[in-house]
Amino acid sequence: MRPSDMFPEDLNETYMWNIWISSMVKTQNRPCSFLVMYILCNEEPLWMSKYLSVGGHLEYKGSWKKTTLSRLSLCSGNSELEQKARHFDGFNSLFLYRRWYRCFTTLTNYSFDNGHVERKDDLSLDHFHSQYDGKGPVLLGKLAETWPARTKWAIQQLVHDYGEVTFRISQRSPKKIIMKLKDYVSYMELQHDEDPLYIFDDKFGETTPALLEDYRVPHLFQEDLFGVLDYEQRPAFRWLIIGPERSGASWHVDPGLTSAWNTLLCGRKRWALYPPGRVPGGVTVHVSDEDGDVDIETPASLQWWLDIYPHLAEHEKPLECTQLPGETIFVPSGWWHCVLNLETTVAVTQNFVNQSNFEHVCLDMAPGHCHKGVCRAGLLAVPGKSIRDIENHPPGTMSAWNHNDMTRAEKRLKGSGSGRASNSANQCASFEFSDVHESLENQVFSYDIGFLSQFLEKEKDHYTSVWSPTNPIGQREAREWLRRLWVLKPELRGLIWKGACLAISVDKWYACLEEISACHSLPPPSEDEKLPVGTGLHCF
Repeated sequence: MRPSDMFPEDLNETYMWNIWISSMVKTQNRPCSFLVMYILCNEEPLWMSKYLSVGGHLEYKGSWKKTTLSRLSLCSGNSELEQKARHFDGFNSLFLYRRWYRCFTTLTNYSFDNGHVERKDDLSLDHFHSQYDGKGPVLLGKLAETWPARTKWAIQQLVHDYGEVTFRISQRSPKKIIMKLKDYVSYMELQHDEDPLYIFDDKFGETTPALLEDYRVPHLFQEDLFGVLDYEQRPAFRWLIIGPERSGASWHVDPGLTSAWNTLLCGRKRWALYPPGRVPGGVTVHVSDEDGDVDIETPASLQWWLDIYPHLAEHEKPLECTQLPGETIFVPSGWWHCVLNLETTVAVTQNFVNQSNFEHVCLDMAPGHCHKGVCRAGLLAVPGKSIRDIENHPPGTMSAWNHNDMTRAEKRLKGSGSGRASNSANQCASFEFSDVHESLENQVFSYDIGFLSQFLEKEKDHYTSVWSPTNPIGQREAREWLRRLWVLKPELRGLIWKGACLAISVDKWYACLEEISACHSLPPPSEDEKLPVGTGLHCF
């Protein structure tokens, strides 16, 4: 149980609980339990979580307790807030000490590069596609040398130009948090959070369009097949990222199996990356068998590096690099990555769909859950089976694996960094994978689309199945996307057809269309009419 779980969810109730505990601490002959409760109910993470659960416009007041009580209009005349923190002897907590350490540690000397992520300058488009696109990450220099953002996106200059503009804040609460840039920079300077808030705003182009003029999409990444959609239809694809030391994105795979580039304008970022199908240690992937919803349970970036990384064997450690100002990192489709800001950083990032990852993005939109689990967790998502079983099943017949022999708990996939689950007692308590991992230990996972498509559940239909909430676009938008690609990108129709077969089984519907045409002595569909998808308003 976390300390925050011991207190009421309602902010006013939490405040009254805090007042009562504080009054009891002042009495004589107070029991030790009251001292412990006093310490816990004054913990900053408690008040931070309480505030973030409400959401809205944030103006940091120097501490999360004061910020929260200010939100409740309870700061005025509150003498408790003006008192110095009380100190008590005789109580020790390794949990609280570790958290305190994470809140105050500095990362000045935390830079690291194991040389496994290459640094390249002046890559041609052909060289990039042949050596890196869909194959592995790479750090690219000189792509941002001429950008105005290299000088205009310094923190103080941004505050001068956009201090009154509100930006979206990334944090784990489902509630939306926004802050004025000047208030956020003040928060950065005052805070000592173990997982600091950072700006992660996908709407900065609308709120501050001038920022879009300060950079341009590098020539290596200008193909984006989502670009055929109207702006309001396409998924979020670009973000402004500003964060202090110790902040960063925890372990994740980019949405919809898209690829991404990230250009750092100031500061330094430490990156860790694992290839597709290799779940990082300490990370659990939850895949719903009802709608394919993917949820990732992971510690914060700094906590992972401090508490889990040191215990990994050398062969279990990720690819690592430190991104420097002016460098752009490319992260291919399906790659796990985690980012830690070593100092205050400003960056811009975009996700995209190109010819290399198009089929993977389409596959991820297909109904079902097994293929989604395999794309992210590899063979951990196939309990009790081996590659021989896979090879003996024709494509699309893997659905038999997904029911009676696979419980919901077995779809909670936890990594050890080696592609196998750890044998620690507390991990085995939540699911039992030991036999599964033993049988899969020497088997080979492939991110090849031919391998992954074997895990599609062919009995599930695009039109009647529940659409996964983690898909980047809705069902209607997915069909409209494929239709527009077919019309606007005739040179890619071979690829588009393959993707449409994965996403919505278009080959099945085309066969029906041919049968209907033959039955009524109608001519077969023309090439332009071959893709029988639409939104209800358009259909070919």
